[in-house]
Amino acid sequence: MRTPADLHLVDWPLLEHPYGDVTDVSDVIRELYDEDAAVVGEALEELFCQVLGRRLLYPVSVAAVPYLAHASVHATHRRDEMLRFLASTADRAEAGAVRVGAELPGLLHLLRDEEPEVRRRAVQVARWASGDALPPAREALAACHRDDPSARVRAAALTALSLLDADPGGRLRAALDDLEPAVRATAALGLLANAELPYPARLVHVLATDGTDPAFACGSVRERVWDVLGRDAGATRTVAAAWIAARDRDGHGSWLAARLARTWRDREAEAVALLVAALPHQGERSGQLYVLEALARWVADCPDPAPVGAAVLPFVADPELQVSRAAQLALGRAGERRLLAAAPAPHPGALDALAARTADLDLRRRALTPRRCAGCGGVHVEAARVLDALTPQDAAPLLPELLALLRARPDEKVARMLGGTGLEDQELIGVLGELATGNDRDVAPAAAVAAARLGADPGPALRLLADRLAGDGWCLADAALLGPVGLPLVPLVEGRLTDAYEWHRAHAAEALWRITGDTGRTVPVLAELLVAMPVGAFALATLRRIGEPLPPGAREVVAQWAASERRVLCDESDGRLREGARLLLAQRG
Repeated sequence: MRTPADLHLVDWPLLEHPYGDVTDVSDVIRELYDEDAAVVGEALEELFCQVLGRRLLYPVSVAAVPYLAHASVHATHRRDEMLRFLASTADRAEAGAVRVGAELPGLLHLLRDEEPEVRRRAVQVARWASGDALPPAREALAACHRDDPSARVRAAALTALSLLDADPGGRLRAALDDLEPAVRATAALGLLANAELPYPARLVHVLATDGTDPAFACGSVRERVWDVLGRDAGATRTVAAAWIAARDRDGHGSWLAARLARTWRDREAEAVALLVAALPHQGERSGQLYVLEALARWVADCPDPAPVGAAVLPFVADPELQVSRAAQLALGRAGERRLLAAAPAPHPGALDALAARTADLDLRRRALTPRRCAGCGGVHVEAARVLDALTPQDAAPLLPELLALLRARPDEKVARMLGGTGLEDQELIGVLGELATGNDRDVAPAAAVAAARLGADPGPALRLLADRLAGDGWCLADAALLGPVGLPLVPLVEGRLTDAYEWHRAHAAEALWRITGDTGRTVPVLAELLVAMPVGAFALATLRRIGEPLPPGAREVVAQWAASERRVLCDESDGRLREGARLLLAQRG
């Protein structure tokens, strides 16, 4: 351990800090010893937010470990939070674990501290024991699990022990009969971690029922809970349902329900039903917002959205803006027209979502009004959904609104959509031509190509794209839309087939095929891009349009995407990916 007297020996400014150089770490550490609890709290907040950072481990965090270890023993206030800093540092990377492990011999006595929360946090630090510190840490943790008067501490000690050894004496199995529900739940979780699929029903039942006990500190082991349950969708649903039925303590059940939908295919309806059941239990604004946002995300994939509408209606006029917006968005994505009467002034994004779901012409006009589509200078995400839903026939009666949008908020997505409508409207072609000569590097090529597709002279588009392609590949998608007209661009497109950026290779392959019909060079490029990323979904869709046999190995990847019970992509594009994979396999017999 290093004492505050040693702080002058550390050259803190030379240590990398997540948000710049650190010049005041010594002062912050000294404040940990202050007699004023508020001062200590502010210092800890500074350490967690600025020194530890989020998810990553920085050298300054490791350098602070011996000082936090000393403060954990000698400070007056918030020693449990200082130990939490140490455990978090150890959890980030091996360097942090090694440094915390070196301080462990001087911290083991805290497992017998008077404060239960200090003991529990000390257990989490002891979990990182190694080398010579391992035997005494195991012994101390075993005594803690056996004798500590706090069920939370005993459960934490059981978790630490199960991570430090292979449980040669059957400790976890014996703990299933413990008097404390939290200890039983912890034992079930540990046994499930090593169980074969499908999980034993008894262990899932123990975790589901006993895990509702307040002493089961799910928040401290949340990722461990998911590492275990995330392998079994049925177990996840069972535990989530039980925890939600027990009033969704700390939002753990609703968190599992959201993870269920995000991880597994065809589980949206189950997850939405669980989230609807969880919503009345959310006493805090943060919990309400989390559940409402999850419902908004998944309700569109739910066969029966009516229960969602009934559940979120009480929140659509909530005085908390984020809460009301999330509730309104859920109603819009559910296709619930009650949104229009439920809120005095519905959020534009919710109206746009409703327009995308209902195909109501008046709603689409409102959605495409420039003031409703403005978002950081571009098209609002829900207006983009409306654009995706428009067929050429749909676009014709909306041409005045689309022109107004294009003038007020020039956007490449709008330009490309209009270019595919076949509307040979001179005013439209003129607006696109004006935008093609503008300075916006995204809009100009899209507008030039759109004008050419609607009958304008393709010369300006070819010249603009040739100039851009000589420098980078960002307009390859627009080159593809020219089809055979883009033949003069082929040498530049071919040069991008080996581009370092995967999206440029994908768009180059598509463009070469659309322009020349060449499959010999395009199919291998696209097959190599069949990876579990959005670019892989694009490559799959392009290969399906090409219709050529897949190279060796590619068919196995596509078959796995078609049959996987787990999502390959975490967003809504996974549904399109699976459908595209199935169609491609069927297409090739």
